[in-house]
Amino acid sequence: MTAATPAAGSAPAIRVRNVSRNFGPVRALSDVSFDVPAGEVTALLGENGAGKSTLLKILAGLQPPSSGSVTVHGEEVTSFDPSTMLDRHGVAIVPQELSLLPDRSVAENVLSGVEPGHRWFPSRRQMLERTSELLAGMDLRLDPAAPVRSLDLATQQLVVVARSVARGCRVLILDEPTAMLTPAEAERLFALMGSLKAAGTTMLYVSHRMPEVFRLADRIEVLRDGAHVASWRNSETSPDQAVAAMVGRELGQFARRADRRPDPAMRPALRVRELSGRRHRGVSFDVRPGEILGVAGLPDSGRVELLHNIFGGDRGTGGTVELLGEPYERRDPIASVERRLAFVPGERRAQGLLTTMSVGENVGVLTAKALSRFGLIRRGAFDRQAAEQAQRMRVKTATMGQPITSLSGGNQQKAVLGRWLAINPDVLILDEPTRGVDVGAKAEIYEQLFALAEKGLAILCSSSDLPELLTLTDRIAVMSEGRLVSTVETAEATEESIMTLATGAVPAA
Repeated sequence: MTAATPAAGSAPAIRVRNVSRNFGPVRALSDVSFDVPAGEVTALLGENGAGKSTLLKILAGLQPPSSGSVTVHGEEVTSFDPSTMLDRHGVAIVPQELSLLPDRSVAENVLSGVEPGHRWFPSRRQMLERTSELLAGMDLRLDPAAPVRSLDLATQQLVVVARSVARGCRVLILDEPTAMLTPAEAERLFALMGSLKAAGTTMLYVSHRMPEVFRLADRIEVLRDGAHVASWRNSETSPDQAVAAMVGRELGQFARRADRRPDPAMRPALRVRELSGRRHRGVSFDVRPGEILGVAGLPDSGRVELLHNIFGGDRGTGGTVELLGEPYERRDPIASVERRLAFVPGERRAQGLLTTMSVGENVGVLTAKALSRFGLIRRGAFDRQAAEQAQRMRVKTATMGQPITSLSGGNQQKAVLGRWLAINPDVLILDEPTRGVDVGAKAEIYEQLFALAEKGLAILCSSSDLPELLTLTDRIAVMSEGRLVSTVETAEATEESIMTLATGAVPAA
């Protein structure tokens, strides 16, 4: 599919022509061409590994293209470095990993590099006044004297945007800006985007979340396997069509599991009674073999801490846990592996990945002991088993020896899931199973979980994505302020009914 041509007479803010980028023998981008219209929001879509990150780095000046050209507001870019892209061309990026000075004030961060007063002795009074004016113009109510460390993640993100505006940004690139935000925090960002757009700022928006893409974007561009494959105005396409272009096939709607509930008389694989700990108290529920039980709740509901308590990562304060009818009293991660209780944490990079190790080592680490003799790992057997497990999980990797951090988010998640499935668990606990994962990898993970449940695995799944819980689960346990307030059949649940319970709008059942 060829890119649509911008309306006659409207000069694009960014024009990308035949851009390619090679990393040794690997071609990350191949002759990519499209325009970003001035004063609009353009969404850049694609699976993890499609080339989005590489293209964003080029546009932000973090690396040059191997061939092709980039023109910004009619001027061809000849020097690809962040300072030139921002100071000369007005292009700034809000990355997933925010680069702020946490111990400095909002004003010091916003005006970093453009401080008023003497170069070596900036005027604090002028900094506070100028920052106040800038924030007021962006309709942001922030204390310019507040230390950045005291701000929540969403507010820190707004500070990064304000810093870009202070430096004269005319094109703002937002890379997965809502990945770690609550719905309320995301609304604050969307409001700011609306103000910036009204002021004439051009935005390039990257997200896997189709509802927000179709809410915010005027135009949609799609990459697949390093190539530009589709371009539409928002009104010309649909989420299903965009997803099909991203993955190269029709995915359709994910089937709900609500019609495949296990026998309630079956002995639970996991039984929790009056469990208490950090941010949760008195929680009781069962998960039977072949069942997927969801856990819903706001960020401060205690649902994540509950999972860590069951697995043994957090020390609880009361209650009991049973696995296959046997008490599990002195819980800790090592004992959980021995008891075949698996846990895929929600913070993949901080808690799930062994970032200094290879793909094979990440997949096979939990089976290394079983493949050891006299304290030495049988390397051949270890490598074969890890490779077989990665293949079963459809992990896309050039070699098992490459760094795990070089994989896309979806392939990292499949590798972590494969690590835990290698212990043949009786119970699998998942927190945010598809956070930061593109739609193609999400479909594969859902298929894997459905197949595992069909084979009798008991699955406990916590997610902040309510459509995901409504897709994956048989029942949903809803938590509010540390307590389990109700357990509902997924077939009878809606996003509205779950949120009503989670916010405490109705009394506990």
